[in-house]
Amino acid sequence: MNDILNNLNDAQAAAVAAPDGPVLVVAGAGSGKTRVLTTRVAWLMSENDVYASEILAFTFTNRAAKEMKGRVAESLDGRDVPFWIGTFHATGLKILRTDGAHIGIQPGFSIFDTDDSKRLLKQVMSDLNIDPKQFTPNATRSVISKWKNDDLDPEKAKSLARSFIDEKYAAIYEGYQAALVKCNALDFDDLILRTVHLLEQVESVRLKYAQKFKHVLVDEFQDTNPLQLVLVKLLTCVHGNLFVVGDDDQSIYSWRGARIENMLNFDEYFPGAVTFRLEQNYRSTGNILAAANEVIANNKQRKGKNLWTSGSDGDKLTEEEFFDDEDEAARLVDIIRAETTEGMTRGDVTVLYRTNAQSRVLEDALRRASLPYQIVGSLHFYDRREVRDLMAYLKLVANPADQIAIQRVINVPKRKIGDTTVNRLVGLANRDELTLGETAARDGLLEQEIAPAACKRVREFFDMTTRWRMLSSSGEPVPELLTRIMKDIGYAGYLEMDDPEAAGARNENVAELINAAAGFVESTGGGTLDQFLEQVALVADPDKIKDGDGFVRLMTIHTAKGLEFPVVVITGCEDDILPHINSAEDEHGLEEERRLFYVAMTRAEKRVYLLHAARRRRFGTWQDSLPSRFLTEVPDGLIDRRHLDSRSTFTQPVARSLFGRGGAQPGRQPVQSGRRSSPSRPVHPSEWGRRKPKPAAPAQDTGWVDEVVQDVPFYEGQTVTHGIFGSGMVSRVEGRGDDMMVTVDFNEAGRKHINPRFAPLVPVD
Repeated sequence: MNDILNNLNDAQAAAVAAPDGPVLVVAGAGSGKTRVLTTRVAWLMSENDVYASEILAFTFTNRAAKEMKGRVAESLDGRDVPFWIGTFHATGLKILRTDGAHIGIQPGFSIFDTDDSKRLLKQVMSDLNIDPKQFTPNATRSVISKWKNDDLDPEKAKSLARSFIDEKYAAIYEGYQAALVKCNALDFDDLILRTVHLLEQVESVRLKYAQKFKHVLVDEFQDTNPLQLVLVKLLTCVHGNLFVVGDDDQSIYSWRGARIENMLNFDEYFPGAVTFRLEQNYRSTGNILAAANEVIANNKQRKGKNLWTSGSDGDKLTEEEFFDDEDEAARLVDIIRAETTEGMTRGDVTVLYRTNAQSRVLEDALRRASLPYQIVGSLHFYDRREVRDLMAYLKLVANPADQIAIQRVINVPKRKIGDTTVNRLVGLANRDELTLGETAARDGLLEQEIAPAACKRVREFFDMTTRWRMLSSSGEPVPELLTRIMKDIGYAGYLEMDDPEAAGARNENVAELINAAAGFVESTGGGTLDQFLEQVALVADPDKIKDGDGFVRLMTIHTAKGLEFPVVVITGCEDDILPHINSAEDEHGLEEERRLFYVAMTRAEKRVYLLHAARRRRFGTWQDSLPSRFLTEVPDGLIDRRHLDSRSTFTQPVARSLFGRGGAQPGRQPVQSGRRSSPSRPVHPSEWGRRKPKPAAPAQDTGWVDEVVQDVPFYEGQTVTHGIFGSGMVSRVEGRGDDMMVTVDFNEAGRKHINPRFAPLVPVD
């Protein structure tokens, strides 16, 4: 026992050696929670004689699952590692593959990812004559996902509908579920929802797994949603041994269903629970931790803890204000060069931002400075078009009923099978309740709707898929099968003709897919096609961060969670960005935004830069920006504040990155804005930018004037148009004059919160 615990501090050791029953470990950022979780597994097996097969551990990413398995293996000196370590979705999939037939789930089902689901939704909406511009696939998928995570089936959703929009969404949901069944497919939400249904409805299956797993462990418990909580309770209903690790101060995923209450109310859900706190931080300097503690202490929804380190205080945090976002980006270049001069590498510097849209101006500045960078999490490897094409062929081989896969590739490469032919084929299949392949195989059936030449091409396509299916059934390894498919369809030549300039990069991606298949076969000792498709479907992590020190990394704060970097630059530290405008006025939303700011700061090991601009271009116009309210929560003793001064000159050392870039010049006075100031009060830079040219000024007059804005009578239910977003309906109006905020549900762009002063709206009625 001592050998297992001797690398832990006292708090960690106490948590690892906790007695049976429900255990909650409140683990602060950088406090070694992964070490505690993996050591707990080793401790159970070494000291409590628990078998590997009796342990189930949940993670939220494949990366975390792989890391956990690796650490457990090191701790056990070659003993068996628990097989059941993986994500919630992966665990649900294993259970459904084995026992899903009890609730009508057919063997060999496909797993539909986001793109597959959106394609299916478009098809369902077309069948229902619903305009996809009014009910976009993205928005509809989000609504259905929320219903599934709330365990609402289509019938229940229909019964709860209280508006025309709700009724349409419920109708789409009903059609979508029916289409999934016809495709013999489950979407990602189903992997957990249907597992819960299976365990709730079939007692023998519930007892099988609840008796099997004597200990259940959960990582990142603050990120669980209500359905995942139910799943955990079902799987611990026999032995009651639950060990969860999490940090309520890092709960930042409510937008995808996570509920911080699962952690805050742990004692209520699991009576008799014991709580441990891990507060010693092994990542950040004392000043960074002190600043993070001060900020997060303003939240009310938290268990409470205070991070500390035995290391040095380190440098103070740096806050810098700039005239606009271009100057902010120019300063980023200066920071990177200064850090590399002081001994850091470019790879040691990571730039964080609240929204992806903020990266554009930062990328422009880095490109101009010839500084290589990587956008982390921007595009997954398996989302690339050529990879999705070939994966669709493999899905079709594995599941002949996968209509979405068929429709994606039936004319890729071009086979002169157009949309009209495909639509008629789908219509015939729906009429006779057949799969598309079965429809093509029936003598004379295609000829009822499709021209003879097109019938021949359709049958040739399905004949190929049948040959590939026979090869797969006879044991053809996945890499060889994939290579055969590519050769039969002439895919390399298709890429060259489709886009000659991009063909090289796309062929490299194809080669990497074959490498992935070969690596899978090697690591699994000859895994099957179904297993390969499952592995790929469950890959939810973004592309790997590039190795080496040559790339500056840019990513959203959400993407950075769980990572750590020597130097962190947080850009856009402004109200309406961080905290985001959609959350700033809601107490729960504001607290989550504060947690997001806390997460961003605690990614840093040595230094934190907090950058913000006095104005920022949005929707093509300049808008004032106020410093984030979170910045004021950092005590002055912990931070070096470098603001623009009230005389429109700039304090060093930021001046060099501002002058000569279209910003203010020494001696130039800022023009007072439409916020009329007292003559005795200097105008703060945060009030610049609310100025407009005189609408009818003579050609020789290029001056600026204060603007008086008249209230426009916007009201709920009103139809309006916008130059970029198109037409939409007003759903809420708040404030008036300069402070008016209009919420509009645009037909194509979705919901936007707009100040009409800066993004003009035109009433239609």
